Amino acid sequence: MTMVVSTERVEQEFGADTPPRCEVPEHERFVLGTRSLHTGGGFDRSRDYTDLSIPLTGPVRLSGVRAGDRIRVDLHGIDIAERGALVTLPGRGAVPGLGTSGHSVPIKDGYVEFGDGVRIPVHPMVGKIGVGVPGEAPGSSTVGVHGGNLDCKELTAGASIFLTAQTDGAALYAGDLHACQGDGESSLTGVEVEGAVTLSWHRAAPTGSDRPLVLSADGRLLTIGDGDTLAEAVQAALDDLLALTADAFGWTRERAAMFLSIAADVGICQLVNARLSAKAAVDVAHFAGTPHASWLTRAQP
Repeated sequence: MTMVVSTERVEQEFGADTPPRCEVPEHERFVLGTRSLHTGGGFDRSRDYTDLSIPLTGPVRLSGVRAGDRIRVDLHGIDIAERGALVTLPGRGAVPGLGTSGHSVPIKDGYVEFGDGVRIPVHPMVGKIGVGVPGEAPGSSTVGVHGGNLDCKELTAGASIFLTAQTDGAALYAGDLHACQGDGESSLTGVEVEGAVTLSWHRAAPTGSDRPLVLSADGRLLTIGDGDTLAEAVQAALDDLLALTADAFGWTRERAAMFLSIAADVGICQLVNARLSAKAAVDVAHFAGTPHASWLTRAQP
């Protein structure tokens, strides 16, 4: 029987010392329910939306994991509700001069009905996923080596994320589902939606960096960087992808950099939180025949 973790209790931090909701063995699937802006009627009652939050579900203890272990979390499915919401707030997001506004949208037949005949294809994704951090726990809306509020739109069903456990048992959290989101999430939110995500995990070989790494459902390898500025976030993502590429092929940094310049894409995950996140992506197919090919495999449906 698949273990299901409800939203009866939720968290606002990626804490390592929070009592676990459950313990899950390697390779066993489990489901995390997730809250959102519409949960409990909060969005409809709110006057200015500043009283709303999008929390985490967890933590889930991963059996036998020790601090420093590299783990791979596979996303097998994302189920979303039939209504989502977006907000803008003064001084938040990357678009200056916005006022307070909220917009509730129906989700029907694979589309977000935005209004005035505009329909956007649904692309369900996980916005927040990460492991617990000992000591002063990072809030749910920041990013770092633990993962966090990555807002990487490639975190869909069929994708995988590699994380480094910061504590024994890992203390895995997830939340913040989006029906769809553009790169950057520029006005503060995607289509925020309630739902559930089906996951499994297993131990992974070292990938050359402790930062998050994503394998997308369409066969791309993405390194995720974060920083106080977008330049810092991009640099971190590129550094990781360059090191991984040089190691895979035995190339010099210069040769690896030339390859990335013609084969890799640099993008923005989110630019709306205190720490920004960026990504560098390259097709997994390039690594066929290298030692890394053994772990660059897609998640099972």
